[in-house]
Amino acid sequence: MEKGALIGQGRTAEVYEWGEDKVLKLYFDWYKNEWIKYEEESGKALAENGVPCPKVYDIVQEDRRNGIIYERIRGISMLKCIESRPWRTRIYARQMAEVHNRIHGFHMDKLPEQKPHIEYAIRQSEKLLGDKTEKIINYLKELPEGTSVCHGDFHPDNILVRDGSAVVIDWTNAYYGNPLGDTARTLLMFQSTYLPPGTPKILAAASKAVRKSMYSAYLKEYTKLAKVKTEDIKDWILPVAAARLREDVPGEREWLLGLVDSEFLRKGLSM
Repeated sequence: MEKGALIGQGRTAEVYEWGEDKVLKLYFDWYKNEWIKYEEESGKALAENGVPCPKVYDIVQEDRRNGIIYERIRGISMLKCIESRPWRTRIYARQMAEVHNRIHGFHMDKLPEQKPHIEYAIRQSEKLLGDKTEKIINYLKELPEGTSVCHGDFHPDNILVRDGSAVVIDWTNAYYGNPLGDTARTLLMFQSTYLPPGTPKILAAASKAVRKSMYSAYLKEYTKLAKVKTEDIKDWILPVAAARLREDVPGEREWLLGLVDSEFLRKGLSM
């Protein structure tokens, strides 16, 4: 079978139609084969355990590039739902919290462990973090353990809405551990300073207001459903913010470094 029309593109791959009910996630040349193999194996394990994610089929080669065949989920990304219906932002945020909490109810060890995953990312930014690197890692090691399935990149553009229900895609960064670390990353992304280049000021202001509304509604719903305290989630902000530096998201570096410094002080760690 040959790939069909291009239907999406991200930082690591393009997504093409593959017959009537599947898609091909075709990775760029620089993406390592072992990462692709890991994504295939973990994706199959997640689907087999009932996690709300697409089914995974096979690894194929197309145009001298490797890719994975996935079940095609015919839905609309939650991000597009929010953009077209901003007055329903808080409803979508509560739905996000419900889905995230449901994911955290699954437990499996066929994924990387959380803390080594975060520690590796932090060490990748040691040049930026300097002497704080080891202190942040030591702080991370003292945080509570967990065995929950964690998505690792849970945000509205990775959630497809289909007939009122949600399916979560892009499990590349999945791991198992304490769900509050996964939740903290989502809160961090709601606060991100990133905006696409050329965004008009009026849209930038509107985006900030929407993110603020998402943040508060998601946090309120998640803490209620998971029966956890806000402060327990925020305990994870320091290592999660330090780890996110590695991603080098445009416009985020200074904000993240400032957040790391403020969390350093808030936790009473010496500079």
